[in-house]
Amino acid sequence: MKAVYKNTVRTLSCLLMLLLPMAFAKVPVRVGAYEFPPYVQFQQDQATGLLVELIAQLNQLQQEYHFELVMTTAIRRHQDFQQGLFDAIFFEDINWGWQQRAIELQQSPAFAKDDEVFIALRSRAESQQWFDDLSGKSMAGILGYHYRIADYQTAPELLSSQYLLVPVTDHHASIELVFKQRTDTAIVTRSFLSQYLDLHPQYRETLLISERIDQSYQHQLLLRAEHPLDIATLYQWVQHLLQQPALQHALAQYGLQLLPPIAAE
Repeated sequence: MKAVYKNTVRTLSCLLMLLLPMAFAKVPVRVGAYEFPPYVQFQQDQATGLLVELIAQLNQLQQEYHFELVMTTAIRRHQDFQQGLFDAIFFEDINWGWQQRAIELQQSPAFAKDDEVFIALRSRAESQQWFDDLSGKSMAGILGYHYRIADYQTAPELLSSQYLLVPVTDHHASIELVFKQRTDTAIVTRSFLSQYLDLHPQYRETLLISERIDQSYQHQLLLRAEHPLDIATLYQWVQHLLQQPALQHALAQYGLQLLPPIAAE
């Protein structure tokens, strides 16, 4: 009888040891990310930026989910999402190809604003009027990004032939093309430009920044429709973290404007 009791206890103990890790396992939330400074940028193959900080804070805030970064590209992100390679994407806009492709997902209300502006050398563009008519002027833009001036098209051949847009892979390359006079202008995000000029203040007088805005966009959180994490909960967590001093400093540094919280749909 004792032997049976010991065997039963041993069996139950083993079963409990197997079940405990499953009970405490965190649900993964794979967050897609592509080069989009200052939200995501790469230094020596290491991802840095506001999104990286936010994911670290999300993992500290709660214990049920584990957020991890999954790299994609701007031009491949929709396909990768549809293939299940990641579950969510932050600092995104539903109008950047998601709605047009009728991709089923949960979307949060917008939580922050940013703009895209044009830059040019002051030696070539002496006043703001230069930006009024950009037809016939070449411009640098990021491959896979959606620009209003290009009708939100992303096909490189069309952008090159119809809009004289030279596709590059990052904002640094865009600015370099302007400096080297290989393009007349470039489209850059205001937040990245703030960061860039803080690091390179000597270029403040070299570049003319347009008052004309290509587009103002509102950042959202997009999440897979069937994911167990609810978009309203994720939105509340992100709103809470963006109000904290550590991330407030980053937001102010990049010139990002937080939008007031509203109830998620």
